[in-house]
Amino acid sequence: MTETIAVVLLAGICWAFRITFVLVVPPDRLPERVQQGLTYLAPAVLGGIAAVELMSVVTVADPAGSALAVAAMAAVAAVAYRFRNLTLTVVVGLLAVLAIDLLLT
Repeated sequence: MTETIAVVLLAGICWAFRITFVLVVPPDRLPERVQQGLTYLAPAVLGGIAAVELMSVVTVADPAGSALAVAAMAAVAAVAYRFRNLTLTVVVGLLAVLAIDLLLT
């Protein structure tokens, strides 16, 4: 029960922060430097999620699967760097995961 209360409180606090920055503080009132920084928020979050997931997949026990995961991440990073398109990067990532899933099963 204590865990449930903690999760609900955390969800409420997160929601309050999100609502504050979306409704109370309009983006045009933020300093120019902050507005420019928000441009890189989505790729930064995507990179953080990808790095954590990659570290959980790469293991010494499965070198073939680890090599495929690293190769897929390299392909996604190359597409992201070359085309600078978040949608294309996500599509390539999904296709890489699908290919790995089909190759390993």
